[in-house]
Formats: sequence, C-alpha cells, structure tokens
Amino acid sequence: MIVDSHNHLSEWSPDAVQTFDEMMQSATEIGLTGIVATDHYDIGSLTPYGKEWVLDPEAYRQEMYPRRVLPSERKPGDLPGFLYGIEIGYLPQHIDRLRALIADYPWDIVIMSLHLINGYDPFHSPDEVYKSSLEETYRNILTAIAESAAMLPEANIIGHYDYFSRYAPHDHPKMLYRHAPREFDRLFRIMIENEQALEINTATIWKLQDARGYSLEEAMPDSEVLQRYLELGGNLISISSDAHSASNVGRLVPETCAWLQEHGVNDHVWFENGKLFRAPFEQSPGVNISEVNKDANLSGYN
Repeated sequence: MIVDSHNHLSEWSPDAVQTFDEMMQSATEIGLTGIVATDHYDIGSLTPYGKEWVLDPEAYRQEMYPRRVLPSERKPGDLPGFLYGIEIGYLPQHIDRLRALIADYPWDIVIMSLHLINGYDPFHSPDEVYKSSLEETYRNILTAIAESAAMLPEANIIGHYDYFSRYAPHDHPKMLYRHAPREFDRLFRIMIENEQALEINTATIWKLQDARGYSLEEAMPDSEVLQRYLELGGNLISISSDAHSASNVGRLVPETCAWLQEHGVNDHVWFENGKLFRAPFEQSPGVNISEVNKDANLSGYN
C-alpha cells in the first residue's frame, strides 16, 4: 500500500506504451494507495524521429490536473489516488526554462532526473558516456546530480541516482557507495537541506536483474548508499516503479519495500501539491508533515 511516484503515459512520453486507464487499472489490481504520472520534459533529448522529449505543459495540465484524487484522502476500499507530476531532465544551460516550468504549473510532484551527461545519452551513446573508469564516470554523474539538486531546490524528488548503471558496458555496473563516497555525501547533504526525497527506482533493480546477471538480492541498491543517506540525516524515501507499460506498474515494489524494512526504513513519502506526506508501507492514508509538530512522537514512523 504505497504511492508509486514515478510513471509515464503513452500520450505524453515518447518511450511509454500505457494509457491513463491502463495505468490506473494496474494500480487498482495490485492495490496501490496512489500513483503519479510524471511524464518526460527532457530538453536536449531527442526521440529516434528527431523530436525533443518535451510535452506541452498547458495541454498536460488540462488533461491531467482534473483527474487528481488525493491519496491522503483515500479510505479503505477506495480506488487508488492519482497525482499530477513531471519528470524534468536536468541540463544547466536551460535552468531558467526549467525554473519557469516548475513555477508556472500546479504540480503535485516534480522529479529532477539526469538522463544526459556531457550531452550524451547512455543508451544511445555508451562509448561517449563510459569513456573512463566506472569510478570516474559515476563521480562525474553524481556531481551533475548534486548540481541539479542545488540549482533546482524546488524539485521534490531526485530521481534514479543509479540510472546510468543500467547501461554501463562493464561486467559489474551496479553503482556502489565506494565508487564515489565524497560525491554521494555532497549529493545527500544538498538533498537533506532542500528536503528532497531520495527515489528508490525499481526499474533499475529490474534492469540489473533481467539484463545484467544480478540476482534479485544483488540488484537491490547498494546498502552502503542507503546507510550513508540515513547516517547523514536523510529520512525521505520515495518508491517508484518508473513504469512505461501497464505490466510494469508496481514491478518489484513489494520486494523493494521488504528490502528497505530490512535496512531500517519503514515508511515512504510522496507529495501532493508540493506538500510532503509520509506513511508506513502497510498503512494509508498519509500524514501531512507540515501539519505535524516536529517534536511529536510519531509512533511507527521512521
């Protein structure tokens, strides 16, 4: 019973194949508390047809915003809630355009993600992305992600920090804390100061398991990454399936929640109209943190 905070629809994201109705049907069947459409706004990324991966934000608002049903108001037996969000691909030269996009629309959730490094996509241009050692490549990527978090503190969630591990042409591509400890620490400190959530993206877990030879247990995020985030004071964990098709909604979410609980994380967060909500994995609806006294004893909350 979670809010799956990162998903894509075929009408708005060029790499997605699920409709809104198909996504909601899957969310209902697997018992999600809520689900979020966070379609791509990737300046500089091109589809195979040469079209930039940017949606029309006003048309998107008109289509999606009226469909909102707040997960925090959901009662037992209700259908899953639905929230309206966007996944922004970070490029520093377009920072003003990105800030305006965030400010001009009533997003529930803004995910800041890095899909390009030095102008190259890891899927289409691996030779350009992975020129140096895995350690140096991941240091550069995490430096760019930290920059994105600092430059756009308005973003609610920092998406799939380990995205580039999906495509690295190495025998053991999983991103580890030891690859870039200083860079991870800097990123986490910025996120904690900005109250930005750390996304645990199950699509990366699935990719490492399905295509890179890892067992499910091995494909889970590096426990040292999670432990360091918690040690530094981080406590905002967002769960996402990053589904582009209806069959992938909620994929590996139960297994990921169980893994998180084994590592001392018992709740997750999402955002409604930019406001932070938190709930244990097995409980719904959530609590609006802004309305809770910071000194209160929240039994059952991490």
